[in-house]
Amino acid sequence: MRVVSFNVPVWFPPRGEQEVRPQAQLTEQESAVFLCLATGASNAELAGELQLSVSTVKFHVHNIRSKLGGISRLQACLLAALARESAGPKPLSGGGGAGGRL
Repeated sequence: MRVVSFNVPVWFPPRGEQEVRPQAQLTEQESAVFLCLATGASNAELAGELQLSVSTVKFHVHNIRSKLGGISRLQACLLAALARESAGPKPLSGGGGAGGRL
């Protein structure tokens, strides 16, 4: 299993008394889910896009949020958008989920 590192920006606010972790180690599947979070898609939409079950997407989203310091889903979406921006444009197939819920 390949592990992908993601650097949390220094300016990103910690939640509560926790310090921000400078780097999160995400698995390859977690990284795929993380980058797709930037679209604001629902778990069902992410599952369809990534060809995973909804429960698998929920599992990965939970792990991603935990590894990033217990942040909210909205904060994870914002970080994913930053990560996609810094990685360059990588269009998703299909519509993506622009109307999805956070």
